[in-house]
Order: sequence, then structure tokens, then C-alpha cells
Amino acid sequence: MSKYIISLLLINTTCFAANPRDYIDYYVNWYGIDYKAATAHKVFERLKQVANKNHKFLNPKLRVLNNRGRNPWARALRDGNIVLWRSAIDASYSTSKDEFEARLAFILGHELGHLANDDYWHLKLDYKFYRRNRLFTQARMKKELAADAEGYAYAALAGYKVHLLKNSFLTNWLQKVKPPKNSAYPSIKKRLAILETYLDQIKNKFSLFEYGVRLSHFKRCDDAEYFFREFQHVFPAREVLNNLGFCYLQQARQKMKREHAYFYWMPAMLDIQSLAKSIVQAGSKRYLKDYVSKRSKPYLEEAIIYLKKAATSDKNYIPARINLVITYLYLGKPYKARSIIEELRRLAPNNLEIQGLLALTIYEQSEIDMDLWSLAVSKLERLIRKPNAPAMITYNLARLLQIRPRPAQAEYYWSHLIDMQLKTKTTQTLKWKTSIAFNWQRISQQRKLVNKLYSWGRPTYFNWQKAKLKGKIYKRPDGNLEILELDDFIQMQVLKGKNLPKIKQLPKYCKQTLQQRRLINGILWSCNDWAALSFDGKVQEVWRVLK
Repeated sequence: MSKYIISLLLINTTCFAANPRDYIDYYVNWYGIDYKAATAHKVFERLKQVANKNHKFLNPKLRVLNNRGRNPWARALRDGNIVLWRSAIDASYSTSKDEFEARLAFILGHELGHLANDDYWHLKLDYKFYRRNRLFTQARMKKELAADAEGYAYAALAGYKVHLLKNSFLTNWLQKVKPPKNSAYPSIKKRLAILETYLDQIKNKFSLFEYGVRLSHFKRCDDAEYFFREFQHVFPAREVLNNLGFCYLQQARQKMKREHAYFYWMPAMLDIQSLAKSIVQAGSKRYLKDYVSKRSKPYLEEAIIYLKKAATSDKNYIPARINLVITYLYLGKPYKARSIIEELRRLAPNNLEIQGLLALTIYEQSEIDMDLWSLAVSKLERLIRKPNAPAMITYNLARLLQIRPRPAQAEYYWSHLIDMQLKTKTTQTLKWKTSIAFNWQRISQQRKLVNKLYSWGRPTYFNWQKAKLKGKIYKRPDGNLEILELDDFIQMQVLKGKNLPKIKQLPKYCKQTLQQRRLINGILWSCNDWAALSFDGKVQEVWRVLK
């Protein structure tokens, strides 16, 4: 038996020596490292955060090589390295930064796909003792198409604009490998079709993601969760994971007592209508961490799972980190919240909401022999003097003053907040030409409405039996009106187009001061049963819900 083992070792040693191109040393010695490739390394680091990993190589490395003779563009190696030649970077260059990065992301994503699946058939292309025709088998070509699909997916999930790949660049890249005639190697047309199919899947399902966002804004996460999960099947991006985590956080708050849920005002977690009811006398609890309950804890722990995934997928993604801080505070883990706050301060040093969260986190870290109340109050008092201080600063300062207690000071800020936020006034009816009247009658019982909706074309159907949730999304041909039907009732209308009001007109449609929620690329203005989404100073959409 010992002879047999020795013979195996000899065979393995011989194979290692015969295949130097499997390992990074060969390439570095032969080509040399190109140290001027910062963009490629930046793209690669972003891709690694979303790409599937081979259990043997949890932290793959990128090496950019100089050119020498005729080079391929990129390769995944058996030792967990990916090599990229300077020629690939030069050929990918575009005056458009977005297009340049998308090209590199696809090339590197393709190789990460090979690496994740232990697929190295392409390493044998240079070996003279192999026949090229024997390499291009049907099974290997399926792997090549799979790597294409993963390349598109990783690039898209990392936030790169993969639709920009649909030009001559992609055709040029696919022509680099010249298989023998009559081989099983997939045609350029077939490989381009993979991208088209992937983009079509995202496009066809994207409306479900949008309605998930709209429903969760109106605190209907029980339904929104299914919309997010359906879209997650084709595009499990950071935004989807963050929104799922946000929904679990929202559901956790619904399981809490009101004084627990509204102990503090935290970003994107409190609406103006709830504010009036939440200003209550402080009970025996002095800290948010004192309220951790069995009913809400499972939802909070589920939120942590998704929010961590979202944050890990992009180290600069702010929304998931803010939601993580809030979730950790509700779980009574202020020290974990504090570590994430420090990341947020690096990413957004001038964000007053984040600075306000820091003050709350400091206070929640208080212990028997370490009272941090005065430090937290001082920070909030400095923030409230800033001209653009958000209302949450006023609310939380009043809350901490009430806890101590400092009743006179607390009452001053409570009164100021009520005067600032809850003034009632004469309003106009929210009504635009493109809308359809809401009522509590089933759609199937309204013949004229049914005829109108089906005249728009085939709706998007969904039927999630586990949740007993089924319905349709109708879109008017001009794109200016969408209808969400749930269980045979109109639940939401989305208005678009030219008939929308200007931002300055929105307050006259709301009895209270509009709630303002800042998004990454816009602002969402809310009032009871409607919300207006604005970008670049213009209202782009109005969402109306049945209440």
C-alpha cells in the first residue's frame, strides 16, 4: 500500500510541475505586476462583496499584469487568484466613468464566476499537448455561459450600469477567444442573449420592488415583504436586503407598546400622525434598552440578518447602517450600535440625523457607575441650534429632559415641536385628472372599471398562496397611472406625468406639516394617505393608498 501512496504523490507532483499556469507565481514572473490599476482594484473589491465565494477562497485576490506578447484578457486560477492584463483595462477604457467601470465589472465578475464554481477549463487553452477541439465540449460551454450570467449579475448587484454593456465593446470582448470551427463554443449572439435575458428579468420584476417600497412606506410591510422577496429571486441587491430588514424592523415596532416604539424619534421611523399620540408622560423606564420584549425580539433579530447582508455588500451603503443602529438600540445593544455609528460618521460627517443618533447611543451606554445623560443632552442642545436641525433632535432632547426630569425645559421643547409640526389648516382635496376614485367595492363588481383597466393591456399578475396574497398591477399605456389591486380591491394608485403638483403646492393638500423623508437621490413628502416622490426639485410620482 505504501508503494501505491508514493506513486500517487509522484503523479500529483508531476501534474503540479506540468501545469505552472494554474498558479500566480508563473504569471508574476513572466509578465510582472502592473501597479497603475487603481480603478480595476476598486471595482474588484466591490464585486467581492456581492459575489458567491468558493469555500476554499473566501478572499480572492486580483493581480493586474503587464503585457507581453499575445495575452488573453483575464483568468481565474486554481490558487484563488484572478489575473487581469493591462490590455483588458486599455480595451475597456471609456470617457464615461460609468461605462468604463461596468466593462471592468463584467470581465472580473465573469472570472469570479469561474472561481466560485471551481471551473478552470480555460487554463488549458495554451497547452500545446491539448487539442483545441477537445476543450470546447458542450459541458464546458455551458459553464462559460454560466460565468457570463454571473458576471452580469455581480456587476449589477455591485451597482454598475450593466445596460451600458450592450454595445460594440461586449462583442469585441467575446471575439477574443477564437474557438475552432464547428466546436460547441457558444456564438456571440447566444452569449449576448444571456445579458438580454437577465436585463429583461430585472425589468419585468422591477415593478414588484417599487410596490414593495410604496407599501412599506405606508406601514404595510406584511404585504410588502412578499413583493421584495419575489424581486429578490432575480436581483438580491443591497437595496432589497435593506428593505427586507426595514420591514422586519417595522413589524417589530408594531409588536411593541407605544411608549416603547416611540421612546425616541429615529430616522425614517416616525410619522407625524403618530407623533401627537406618542408624546406621553415617561413611565418607570429610563432607557430604551429597558424595553426589550419577547414579542418584538424575533423580528429585530431577523432584521439584523438582512441589514448586515446589505451593509456587507457595500461598505459605503448608509441606509442599511442607519437601520442597523436603530435595530441594535431596540435590542438593547448600544455598544454594537456605537461601532456602526462611527462608520456612519466617516461616510456622512455632516449628517445631523446621524449625529443625533450618536447622542442617543451615548446615553443608552450609561451604566450604574457611568451616567452619560448630561453628555447626550449637551450634544443634542448643540445640534438643535443649527438652522437645519431636523425635528427628531427636538423630540429626543425633550424626551431626555423629561426622563431626568426637567419638566419645564421638556415642556418648552414639546410645545415647540407641536407648534412646528401639528398645525391644522384649511386644505384642498387631493384630486388630479389622471386618478380613479377609490371605493370599498370589489373591482370585479364594477363593470366599467374592469373594462377600462383591461383596455390598458395585459396586467402583471402575482399570486403568493402562502400569504393568501394575489392581485394585479395595471399600467395605463401613456405611463401616467398605475393601479395596484390586492384581493380584488384597488389598494394603491401611482400617478406620474405632467399633471402632478409642484413641490410648493403640496402643503395645501395636507392638514398638518408635511413629513419629509430624505432618500439617497430625492425626497419623499408624506401626509396620511398620500406621498409625493421628488427628484431634482420636481415631483415625479404621487402615491395614494386606500385608507
